Formats: sequence, structure tokens, C-alpha cells
Amino acid sequence: MSSAVSQSQKPALQGVKNKQRKAAKVVKHDPGSFQNSLLSPIIEAGDSIIGDFDKYLKIIEEQSNNLDFKRYSETLCELLIIGGQLVPGGILTEDGLNPMCLFETDEKLETVRKHVEVFEKLKRRLKYLERAMENSLPHILQHINNWTELQNLKLETYIGISCACQSLPLSILSCLNKDYLVKEGASLRFITQVFKVYLQEQNIEHFTNNLKKSKLDGNLLLFFPQNKRSDEYLSRHFIAEGLQQIVDIHKNKILEDSRKLTIKTLETMYEDEEKPQEIVGYLKNQMVANKGWTESDVVKCIWDAIDFGNKTDQMESQIKRQLEYWSPILEVFTTSPKTEINLLCKVQKTCYEDVKLMKFFRHTIYCLYQGDVLSEAAILYWSEKAMLPQGKSVFTKQMAPFIEWLKTADEDDSDEE
Repeated sequence: MSSAVSQSQKPALQGVKNKQRKAAKVVKHDPGSFQNSLLSPIIEAGDSIIGDFDKYLKIIEEQSNNLDFKRYSETLCELLIIGGQLVPGGILTEDGLNPMCLFETDEKLETVRKHVEVFEKLKRRLKYLERAMENSLPHILQHINNWTELQNLKLETYIGISCACQSLPLSILSCLNKDYLVKEGASLRFITQVFKVYLQEQNIEHFTNNLKKSKLDGNLLLFFPQNKRSDEYLSRHFIAEGLQQIVDIHKNKILEDSRKLTIKTLETMYEDEEKPQEIVGYLKNQMVANKGWTESDVVKCIWDAIDFGNKTDQMESQIKRQLEYWSPILEVFTTSPKTEINLLCKVQKTCYEDVKLMKFFRHTIYCLYQGDVLSEAAILYWSEKAMLPQGKSVFTKQMAPFIEWLKTADEDDSDEE
């Protein structure tokens, strides 16, 4: 027997027949059959199912036992929202549409809410539907220019309610940042209505947090046509729509971004050993550039730029060294009692939140006092009427000798007069 033949032979167990392995059975992807099977009992129910969301949900749940919902989860979401499947070009198949889909029922808020509830109940049983809806909705939204005004209103209301109850993330709206939708103003009209519905459902704090989480708070201008992409036009648009809250969020985001940039620049200027007068000049320019910035805003930026280090055994000397550099700069921007009080509260909060700084609070205030940043009057007023609740008992005890000394010094000055 040749070596080639012997190499081709495979070991076999005595008395056991070798079976050839079958190829894995390939199941044809057939969303059309899935659609027909799912919708047949709904269509057959006729008028008896119209408006009956309990019956509608029951039929879908029964079908989930017979059909591969997981395989066709995105098709299912399309059937629930637009009634059929989207084909290339954003065209909706016309055969066998779902008579109980979002697009086919009325646009009343309570009716749309029932659609959201149907999906929520399905999602509790079929966890994969959450991801499926997040995947299928962008395809639907990218064709809002093909839907009627009424269909878009239903879709806007559905998304507004869903985002408000956190069934969907607001980031789903990012898919509307397409040139052909933005240019026509379709994107702006859509998000405006979604925001209105959301704010009917939830308070502004809830909305703001979700907007930040979705990273839309800094990208609102991207939904405006290129020739209208300005802060002024954004303000005019949302005020006209009764959404002053959106304007405030946008302005706060701009200020927050400017604040972060200012802090970063101050840190760099310190590392580059820039002279205090150069830093003061930069900060004054920032006040002009950021209309509405007060001395307190600048002082908070300066304070957040100061690095006291992490070595506890060197903390006292490090605080003194840092404040000797920064005090002449802080002094320029603490020209009013209000700014001084705000700085005291800022320092208190910082020392409360940073354990390694807590026991050096009095030393920090003393250095600021010595640097002519804080006055006796401001420190005494803060200790009696303006101290924050955070760490109040600890700081009151720690500051007691210094406060007593200030009071005594104040009385001595009065006697001399």
C-alpha cells in the first residue's frame, strides 16, 4: 500500500459506522412571509380590532410563540410603526399593511401613548426588541421627507413620549443630521416637535440630563440649515416655538465650554510661567468675549485651575506657594463683597469634597486674607450667614480661632478710631 493511500485513511472504531456530517441547514431570510404571518390575524380581525390595543397586543404575543421574532425583530418594529417594510429609497411596501400601526391610527396624544405602551409590554418579554427598535428607527427617521405631515406628527409624538419615559435615548435623533433633511428644514421641524412633547411629559431637569447624556446639548446647531446656523437664529426659532428652555440650555453649554477652555488655558499659562499681569489680561478678554460673565465666573475658573498637588505632608507649603502666585490675579477680580462670598463658598466646597484639603481650610482662607483677596468683613459675614451646609460643623470649629482673632482685630481698630 502506498504512503499516499495510508495517509488518507482515518482511524475508525470497530463496529461503528462512519456518518458523513450534514451541512448546516441555511434558513432563507424571508421578512415578507414573516409580515404576512404576523399581520394575517390582525387584518382578519377587521373593524373589531381598531382602537382595541389590548386585543392587538394579545394577537402579537400569541404570534411570538409561533414566529421567529428575534430573527425578524427589526421587521417587527417597522410593522408596529409604519405598518410595512421599508425598501430601498424609503418606499413603503403597500401589500398587507398593519391596520393598527402608528401611521394608521389617529394622532391624539393618548392614542400614541398606547402604541408606546404596547412596545413597552412587548419589550419586557422580548428584551432584544429594545436594540431592534434603536436599529430600525434611524432607517424610518431618515425618510421623514417621504412621510406626510400627519405621519411625522405621530412619529414625533411617539419618540417624544418614548424618550421622556426613557424607552428610547434622545441620541436617536442624531440620525436626522443628514444634509438632505437639514437643508430642507425637516430635521429642525422634527426635533422641535419631539422636544415639545418631551417637555409636556417631563420637567426641564429630566430633559436637560438626557440631552447631555445623548451629547445633543452641544450639537443643536447641526440641525439648522447652513445659512441659519447661528446662536441668534437658534434663539429666535425656539423662543418663537415657546421653548425658551432650549435657548437657556444652549447658552449654558456655550458658557460651560468656554469655562473649560479658560481653565485649561490658565493651567497652561501657569506651567509656562506667564506673568500674573498677562493672565489678568487674558481673563479680562474672556469676560468681554463671553458676554454675561461676572467676576464670580472668572474667580471660579481661576480656583479650578489651581493645582495643590497630592502630597499631604507638603500640602501646607504647596497651598502657600500656589496662592502667592494666584492671589494677585484673584485680587483683581474680587472687587465686591458678593464675589468674595462666592469665592469663600467655592473654597469651602472644594475643601469639603477633597479630603486631603479639609484640614487645611483655615490655612487656605488665611493665605487668601494675607494676599488681600478676602477682607475681614467678607470672612465674618460668611462665617455668620453664608456658610454652606457641607462640612459646616467641621469648618466652624476649625475657623473659630481665626474668626475670634478677626473680631478682636476689628474691635481694636474701632477703639483706635
